[in-house]
Amino acid sequence: MGLAFPSLGILLVFVSGLLAEGAYEAFPAFAATHVATLGWATMTIMGAAMQMAPALLGARVRGERTIPWLYTLFALGVLALVAGFAAGRPAWAVAGGVGVNLASWWFIALLAATLTSAGPRRAVLSPHTLVALLCLLLVLLWGLALAANLRWGLWPGLLMAHRGLLVHLSLGLGGFLGLMVVGTFYRLVPLVHGARVASARRGWIILALGVLAIGETLAGVAAGAGWMFRAAALCAAAGLALFSWEVLHVLAHRRSRAPDLNVAHWHAVVAYSLVLAGMGTGWAAGVLRTAPRDRLGACAVVVFLLGWVTQAIIGQLYKITPFLMWYYRATIPDVLAIPRQPAPYHPRPGRIVLWLSNAGVAALVGGVWSGMAAAARTGAMLIAAAALVLAYVLAYRWVPAVAAKRVPFEWRWRIS
Repeated sequence: MGLAFPSLGILLVFVSGLLAEGAYEAFPAFAATHVATLGWATMTIMGAAMQMAPALLGARVRGERTIPWLYTLFALGVLALVAGFAAGRPAWAVAGGVGVNLASWWFIALLAATLTSAGPRRAVLSPHTLVALLCLLLVLLWGLALAANLRWGLWPGLLMAHRGLLVHLSLGLGGFLGLMVVGTFYRLVPLVHGARVASARRGWIILALGVLAIGETLAGVAAGAGWMFRAAALCAAAGLALFSWEVLHVLAHRRSRAPDLNVAHWHAVVAYSLVLAGMGTGWAAGVLRTAPRDRLGACAVVVFLLGWVTQAIIGQLYKITPFLMWYYRATIPDVLAIPRQPAPYHPRPGRIVLWLSNAGVAALVGGVWSGMAAAARTGAMLIAAAALVLAYVLAYRWVPAVAAKRVPFEWRWRIS
């Protein structure tokens, strides 16, 4: 989070002009996209999963001594992949894709071993999360195939009519990141706010709609049937609308009314959900058009990845990071006390992040839709500023205090 999110913001400044021009499949745009999906979102999810597993399951992480090597392999794979796209070297992207795949299989194997050892407590894992992990494996394998195709031209048909890209986006954005966010919400947000979901059955309906939307998209690519894409858009829109209802219910019944940026960011997620649902319904009904240059699809990807997914991640970081710090410090005998803060979930700079990030998404989407490079670049700069502030708050804010010797520092590496 302290490296990938600021890097994403800086990359966006350079590729925003390409996005405004409609060059969505240019190599620099691919580089920025993979920093967002793999470097920012996926590595945050991986780190959170390994830290939360002992706290939620009461079970030791299996193979935890291998985790630094896992993260190293994944990070090097992402760097090679991004460098390959940035430099226009598909062979580098293939090598990076191999590393990312190996590390991801390794990560899921450790999670599976940990869940197996947890006994009945493994029921805490949401079914959305299980499906999301399956989609992660599929999208990584598919991405490796796409990179190999760019390098050696093994299957030229994948590059026609965006077929390969549609499958990749469907599995990666909708399958992995989308269902992971929904699963995180169902398992953690009611827990941290002391509220119940309105209906557990609704969660299964949302999962079914998400899987159906992905399946219809894949079938539409295979059959070349336009009506399947429209049906997928309607299923996704219905799932987003139901999810918004559930989020609003939990937030309305939360136990504490103290200022909480987690709540503010989840409200932003609801807003983006309704925007995406409206875009999907409008496109399926023929009201919104993708021309010229598929701008509607590009705007939907920006709203989903930089708005919906990113706001959910940031909101959870404000809640989960203090909890994990306190949880693990409480297990160290020589720590004298857990510090008390007046607003642990509402740091003042966080409001700046909230407004800058959302204003940046709005300006970037406006620039992409209208073809105005200046507006797109302004949005990218706002997102970059938000990323730098967030990185300071959650990753580097301790450095000045340690440098001034107001806070003692000792390196401890331990997970469970």
